[in-house]
Amino acid sequence: MPPEAAHTAAESALGVPGFWNLLRVGNGGGNPLLKTNLAGIDLPTPLGMAAGFDKDCKVLGSVLNLGFGFTTGGTVTLGPRPGNQKPRMVRLPERKAVMNSLGFPGQGLGPAVERLSRASKHKDRVLISISGTIEDEIIECLRRAQPLVAGIELNISSPNTSGLRVFHEPARLRRLIEDLVSIKNVPLFVKLPPWPRNDENRRELLKLAATAVDAGVDGLVIANTHPVESRLLQVGRGGLSGAPLFEHTELMIADIQAQVQGDVAIVACGGVSTAEHVWRLLAIGASAVELYTAFIYEGPGLPARINKRLSKLMKAAGISSIGEIYGDPPQL
Repeated sequence: MPPEAAHTAAESALGVPGFWNLLRVGNGGGNPLLKTNLAGIDLPTPLGMAAGFDKDCKVLGSVLNLGFGFTTGGTVTLGPRPGNQKPRMVRLPERKAVMNSLGFPGQGLGPAVERLSRASKHKDRVLISISGTIEDEIIECLRRAQPLVAGIELNISSPNTSGLRVFHEPARLRRLIEDLVSIKNVPLFVKLPPWPRNDENRRELLKLAATAVDAGVDGLVIANTHPVESRLLQVGRGGLSGAPLFEHTELMIADIQAQVQGDVAIVACGGVSTAEHVWRLLAIGASAVELYTAFIYEGPGLPARINKRLSKLMKAAGISSIGEIYGDPPQL
């Protein structure tokens, strides 16, 4: 089945909430060992679903019932968008990776806000990712969405959407964040692009992170998909996600933690598929961890398996809270 058709089928299945409600008892998310706090948001586990899966906020409750501590809807833009031309999503099963050039396809803010209103009982564990290329549109997205969610993620880093690079200019990013901070009443996170090692881009993007923190964000999401070029995508370029990214995610989290020194929350995103991955990222400074591509390959039981194994790792290490995680995970 083509990737987008498979995603639609999965979304339809998750849209039958009664069945997924039954999974709450065994999803491992009720273990008090896993409780964590993300920039003031209390969560049952540090494991989240990344933006991109539930683009129009249709299945928030069902996703949470699988064992995720939180989920990020979107990315949502003010108006509806068709996204890029197809093919725009390609599986790379031999690498457990995906390339996509989706470009924010979605129904827009209005339908998302309606669904968030209907899912108000999940509000404390839902973030929404917003974006756009015009400041006023982004500000309007935050203004209308924030009463309905626990936090806002500002996506300035999708490699699949033209126009976002305007916010890679530090002065313009600072002005946008300061405008958002002046009206926000929930934690604000910025999702940054990935950066290579030993490269000028690394210094530029770390400067962008410093700008965001100085402008008043509550957290950073590290990082978006990695830019790639491919003739398999109609537009010729897109973003790579999945297993090949994990080692790079570790390096970026270490970079960011060395820079921010705990002043803001860090959400690690990229290549996560196991409890050991979650452990390693928390140990080097992440407050929470997101995944998406591994869910495509491992299926709906993945968050429960990660929760249960993470609990076992913590017990084996003799620790009783997420904040005590350090060093390498123990061998089980």
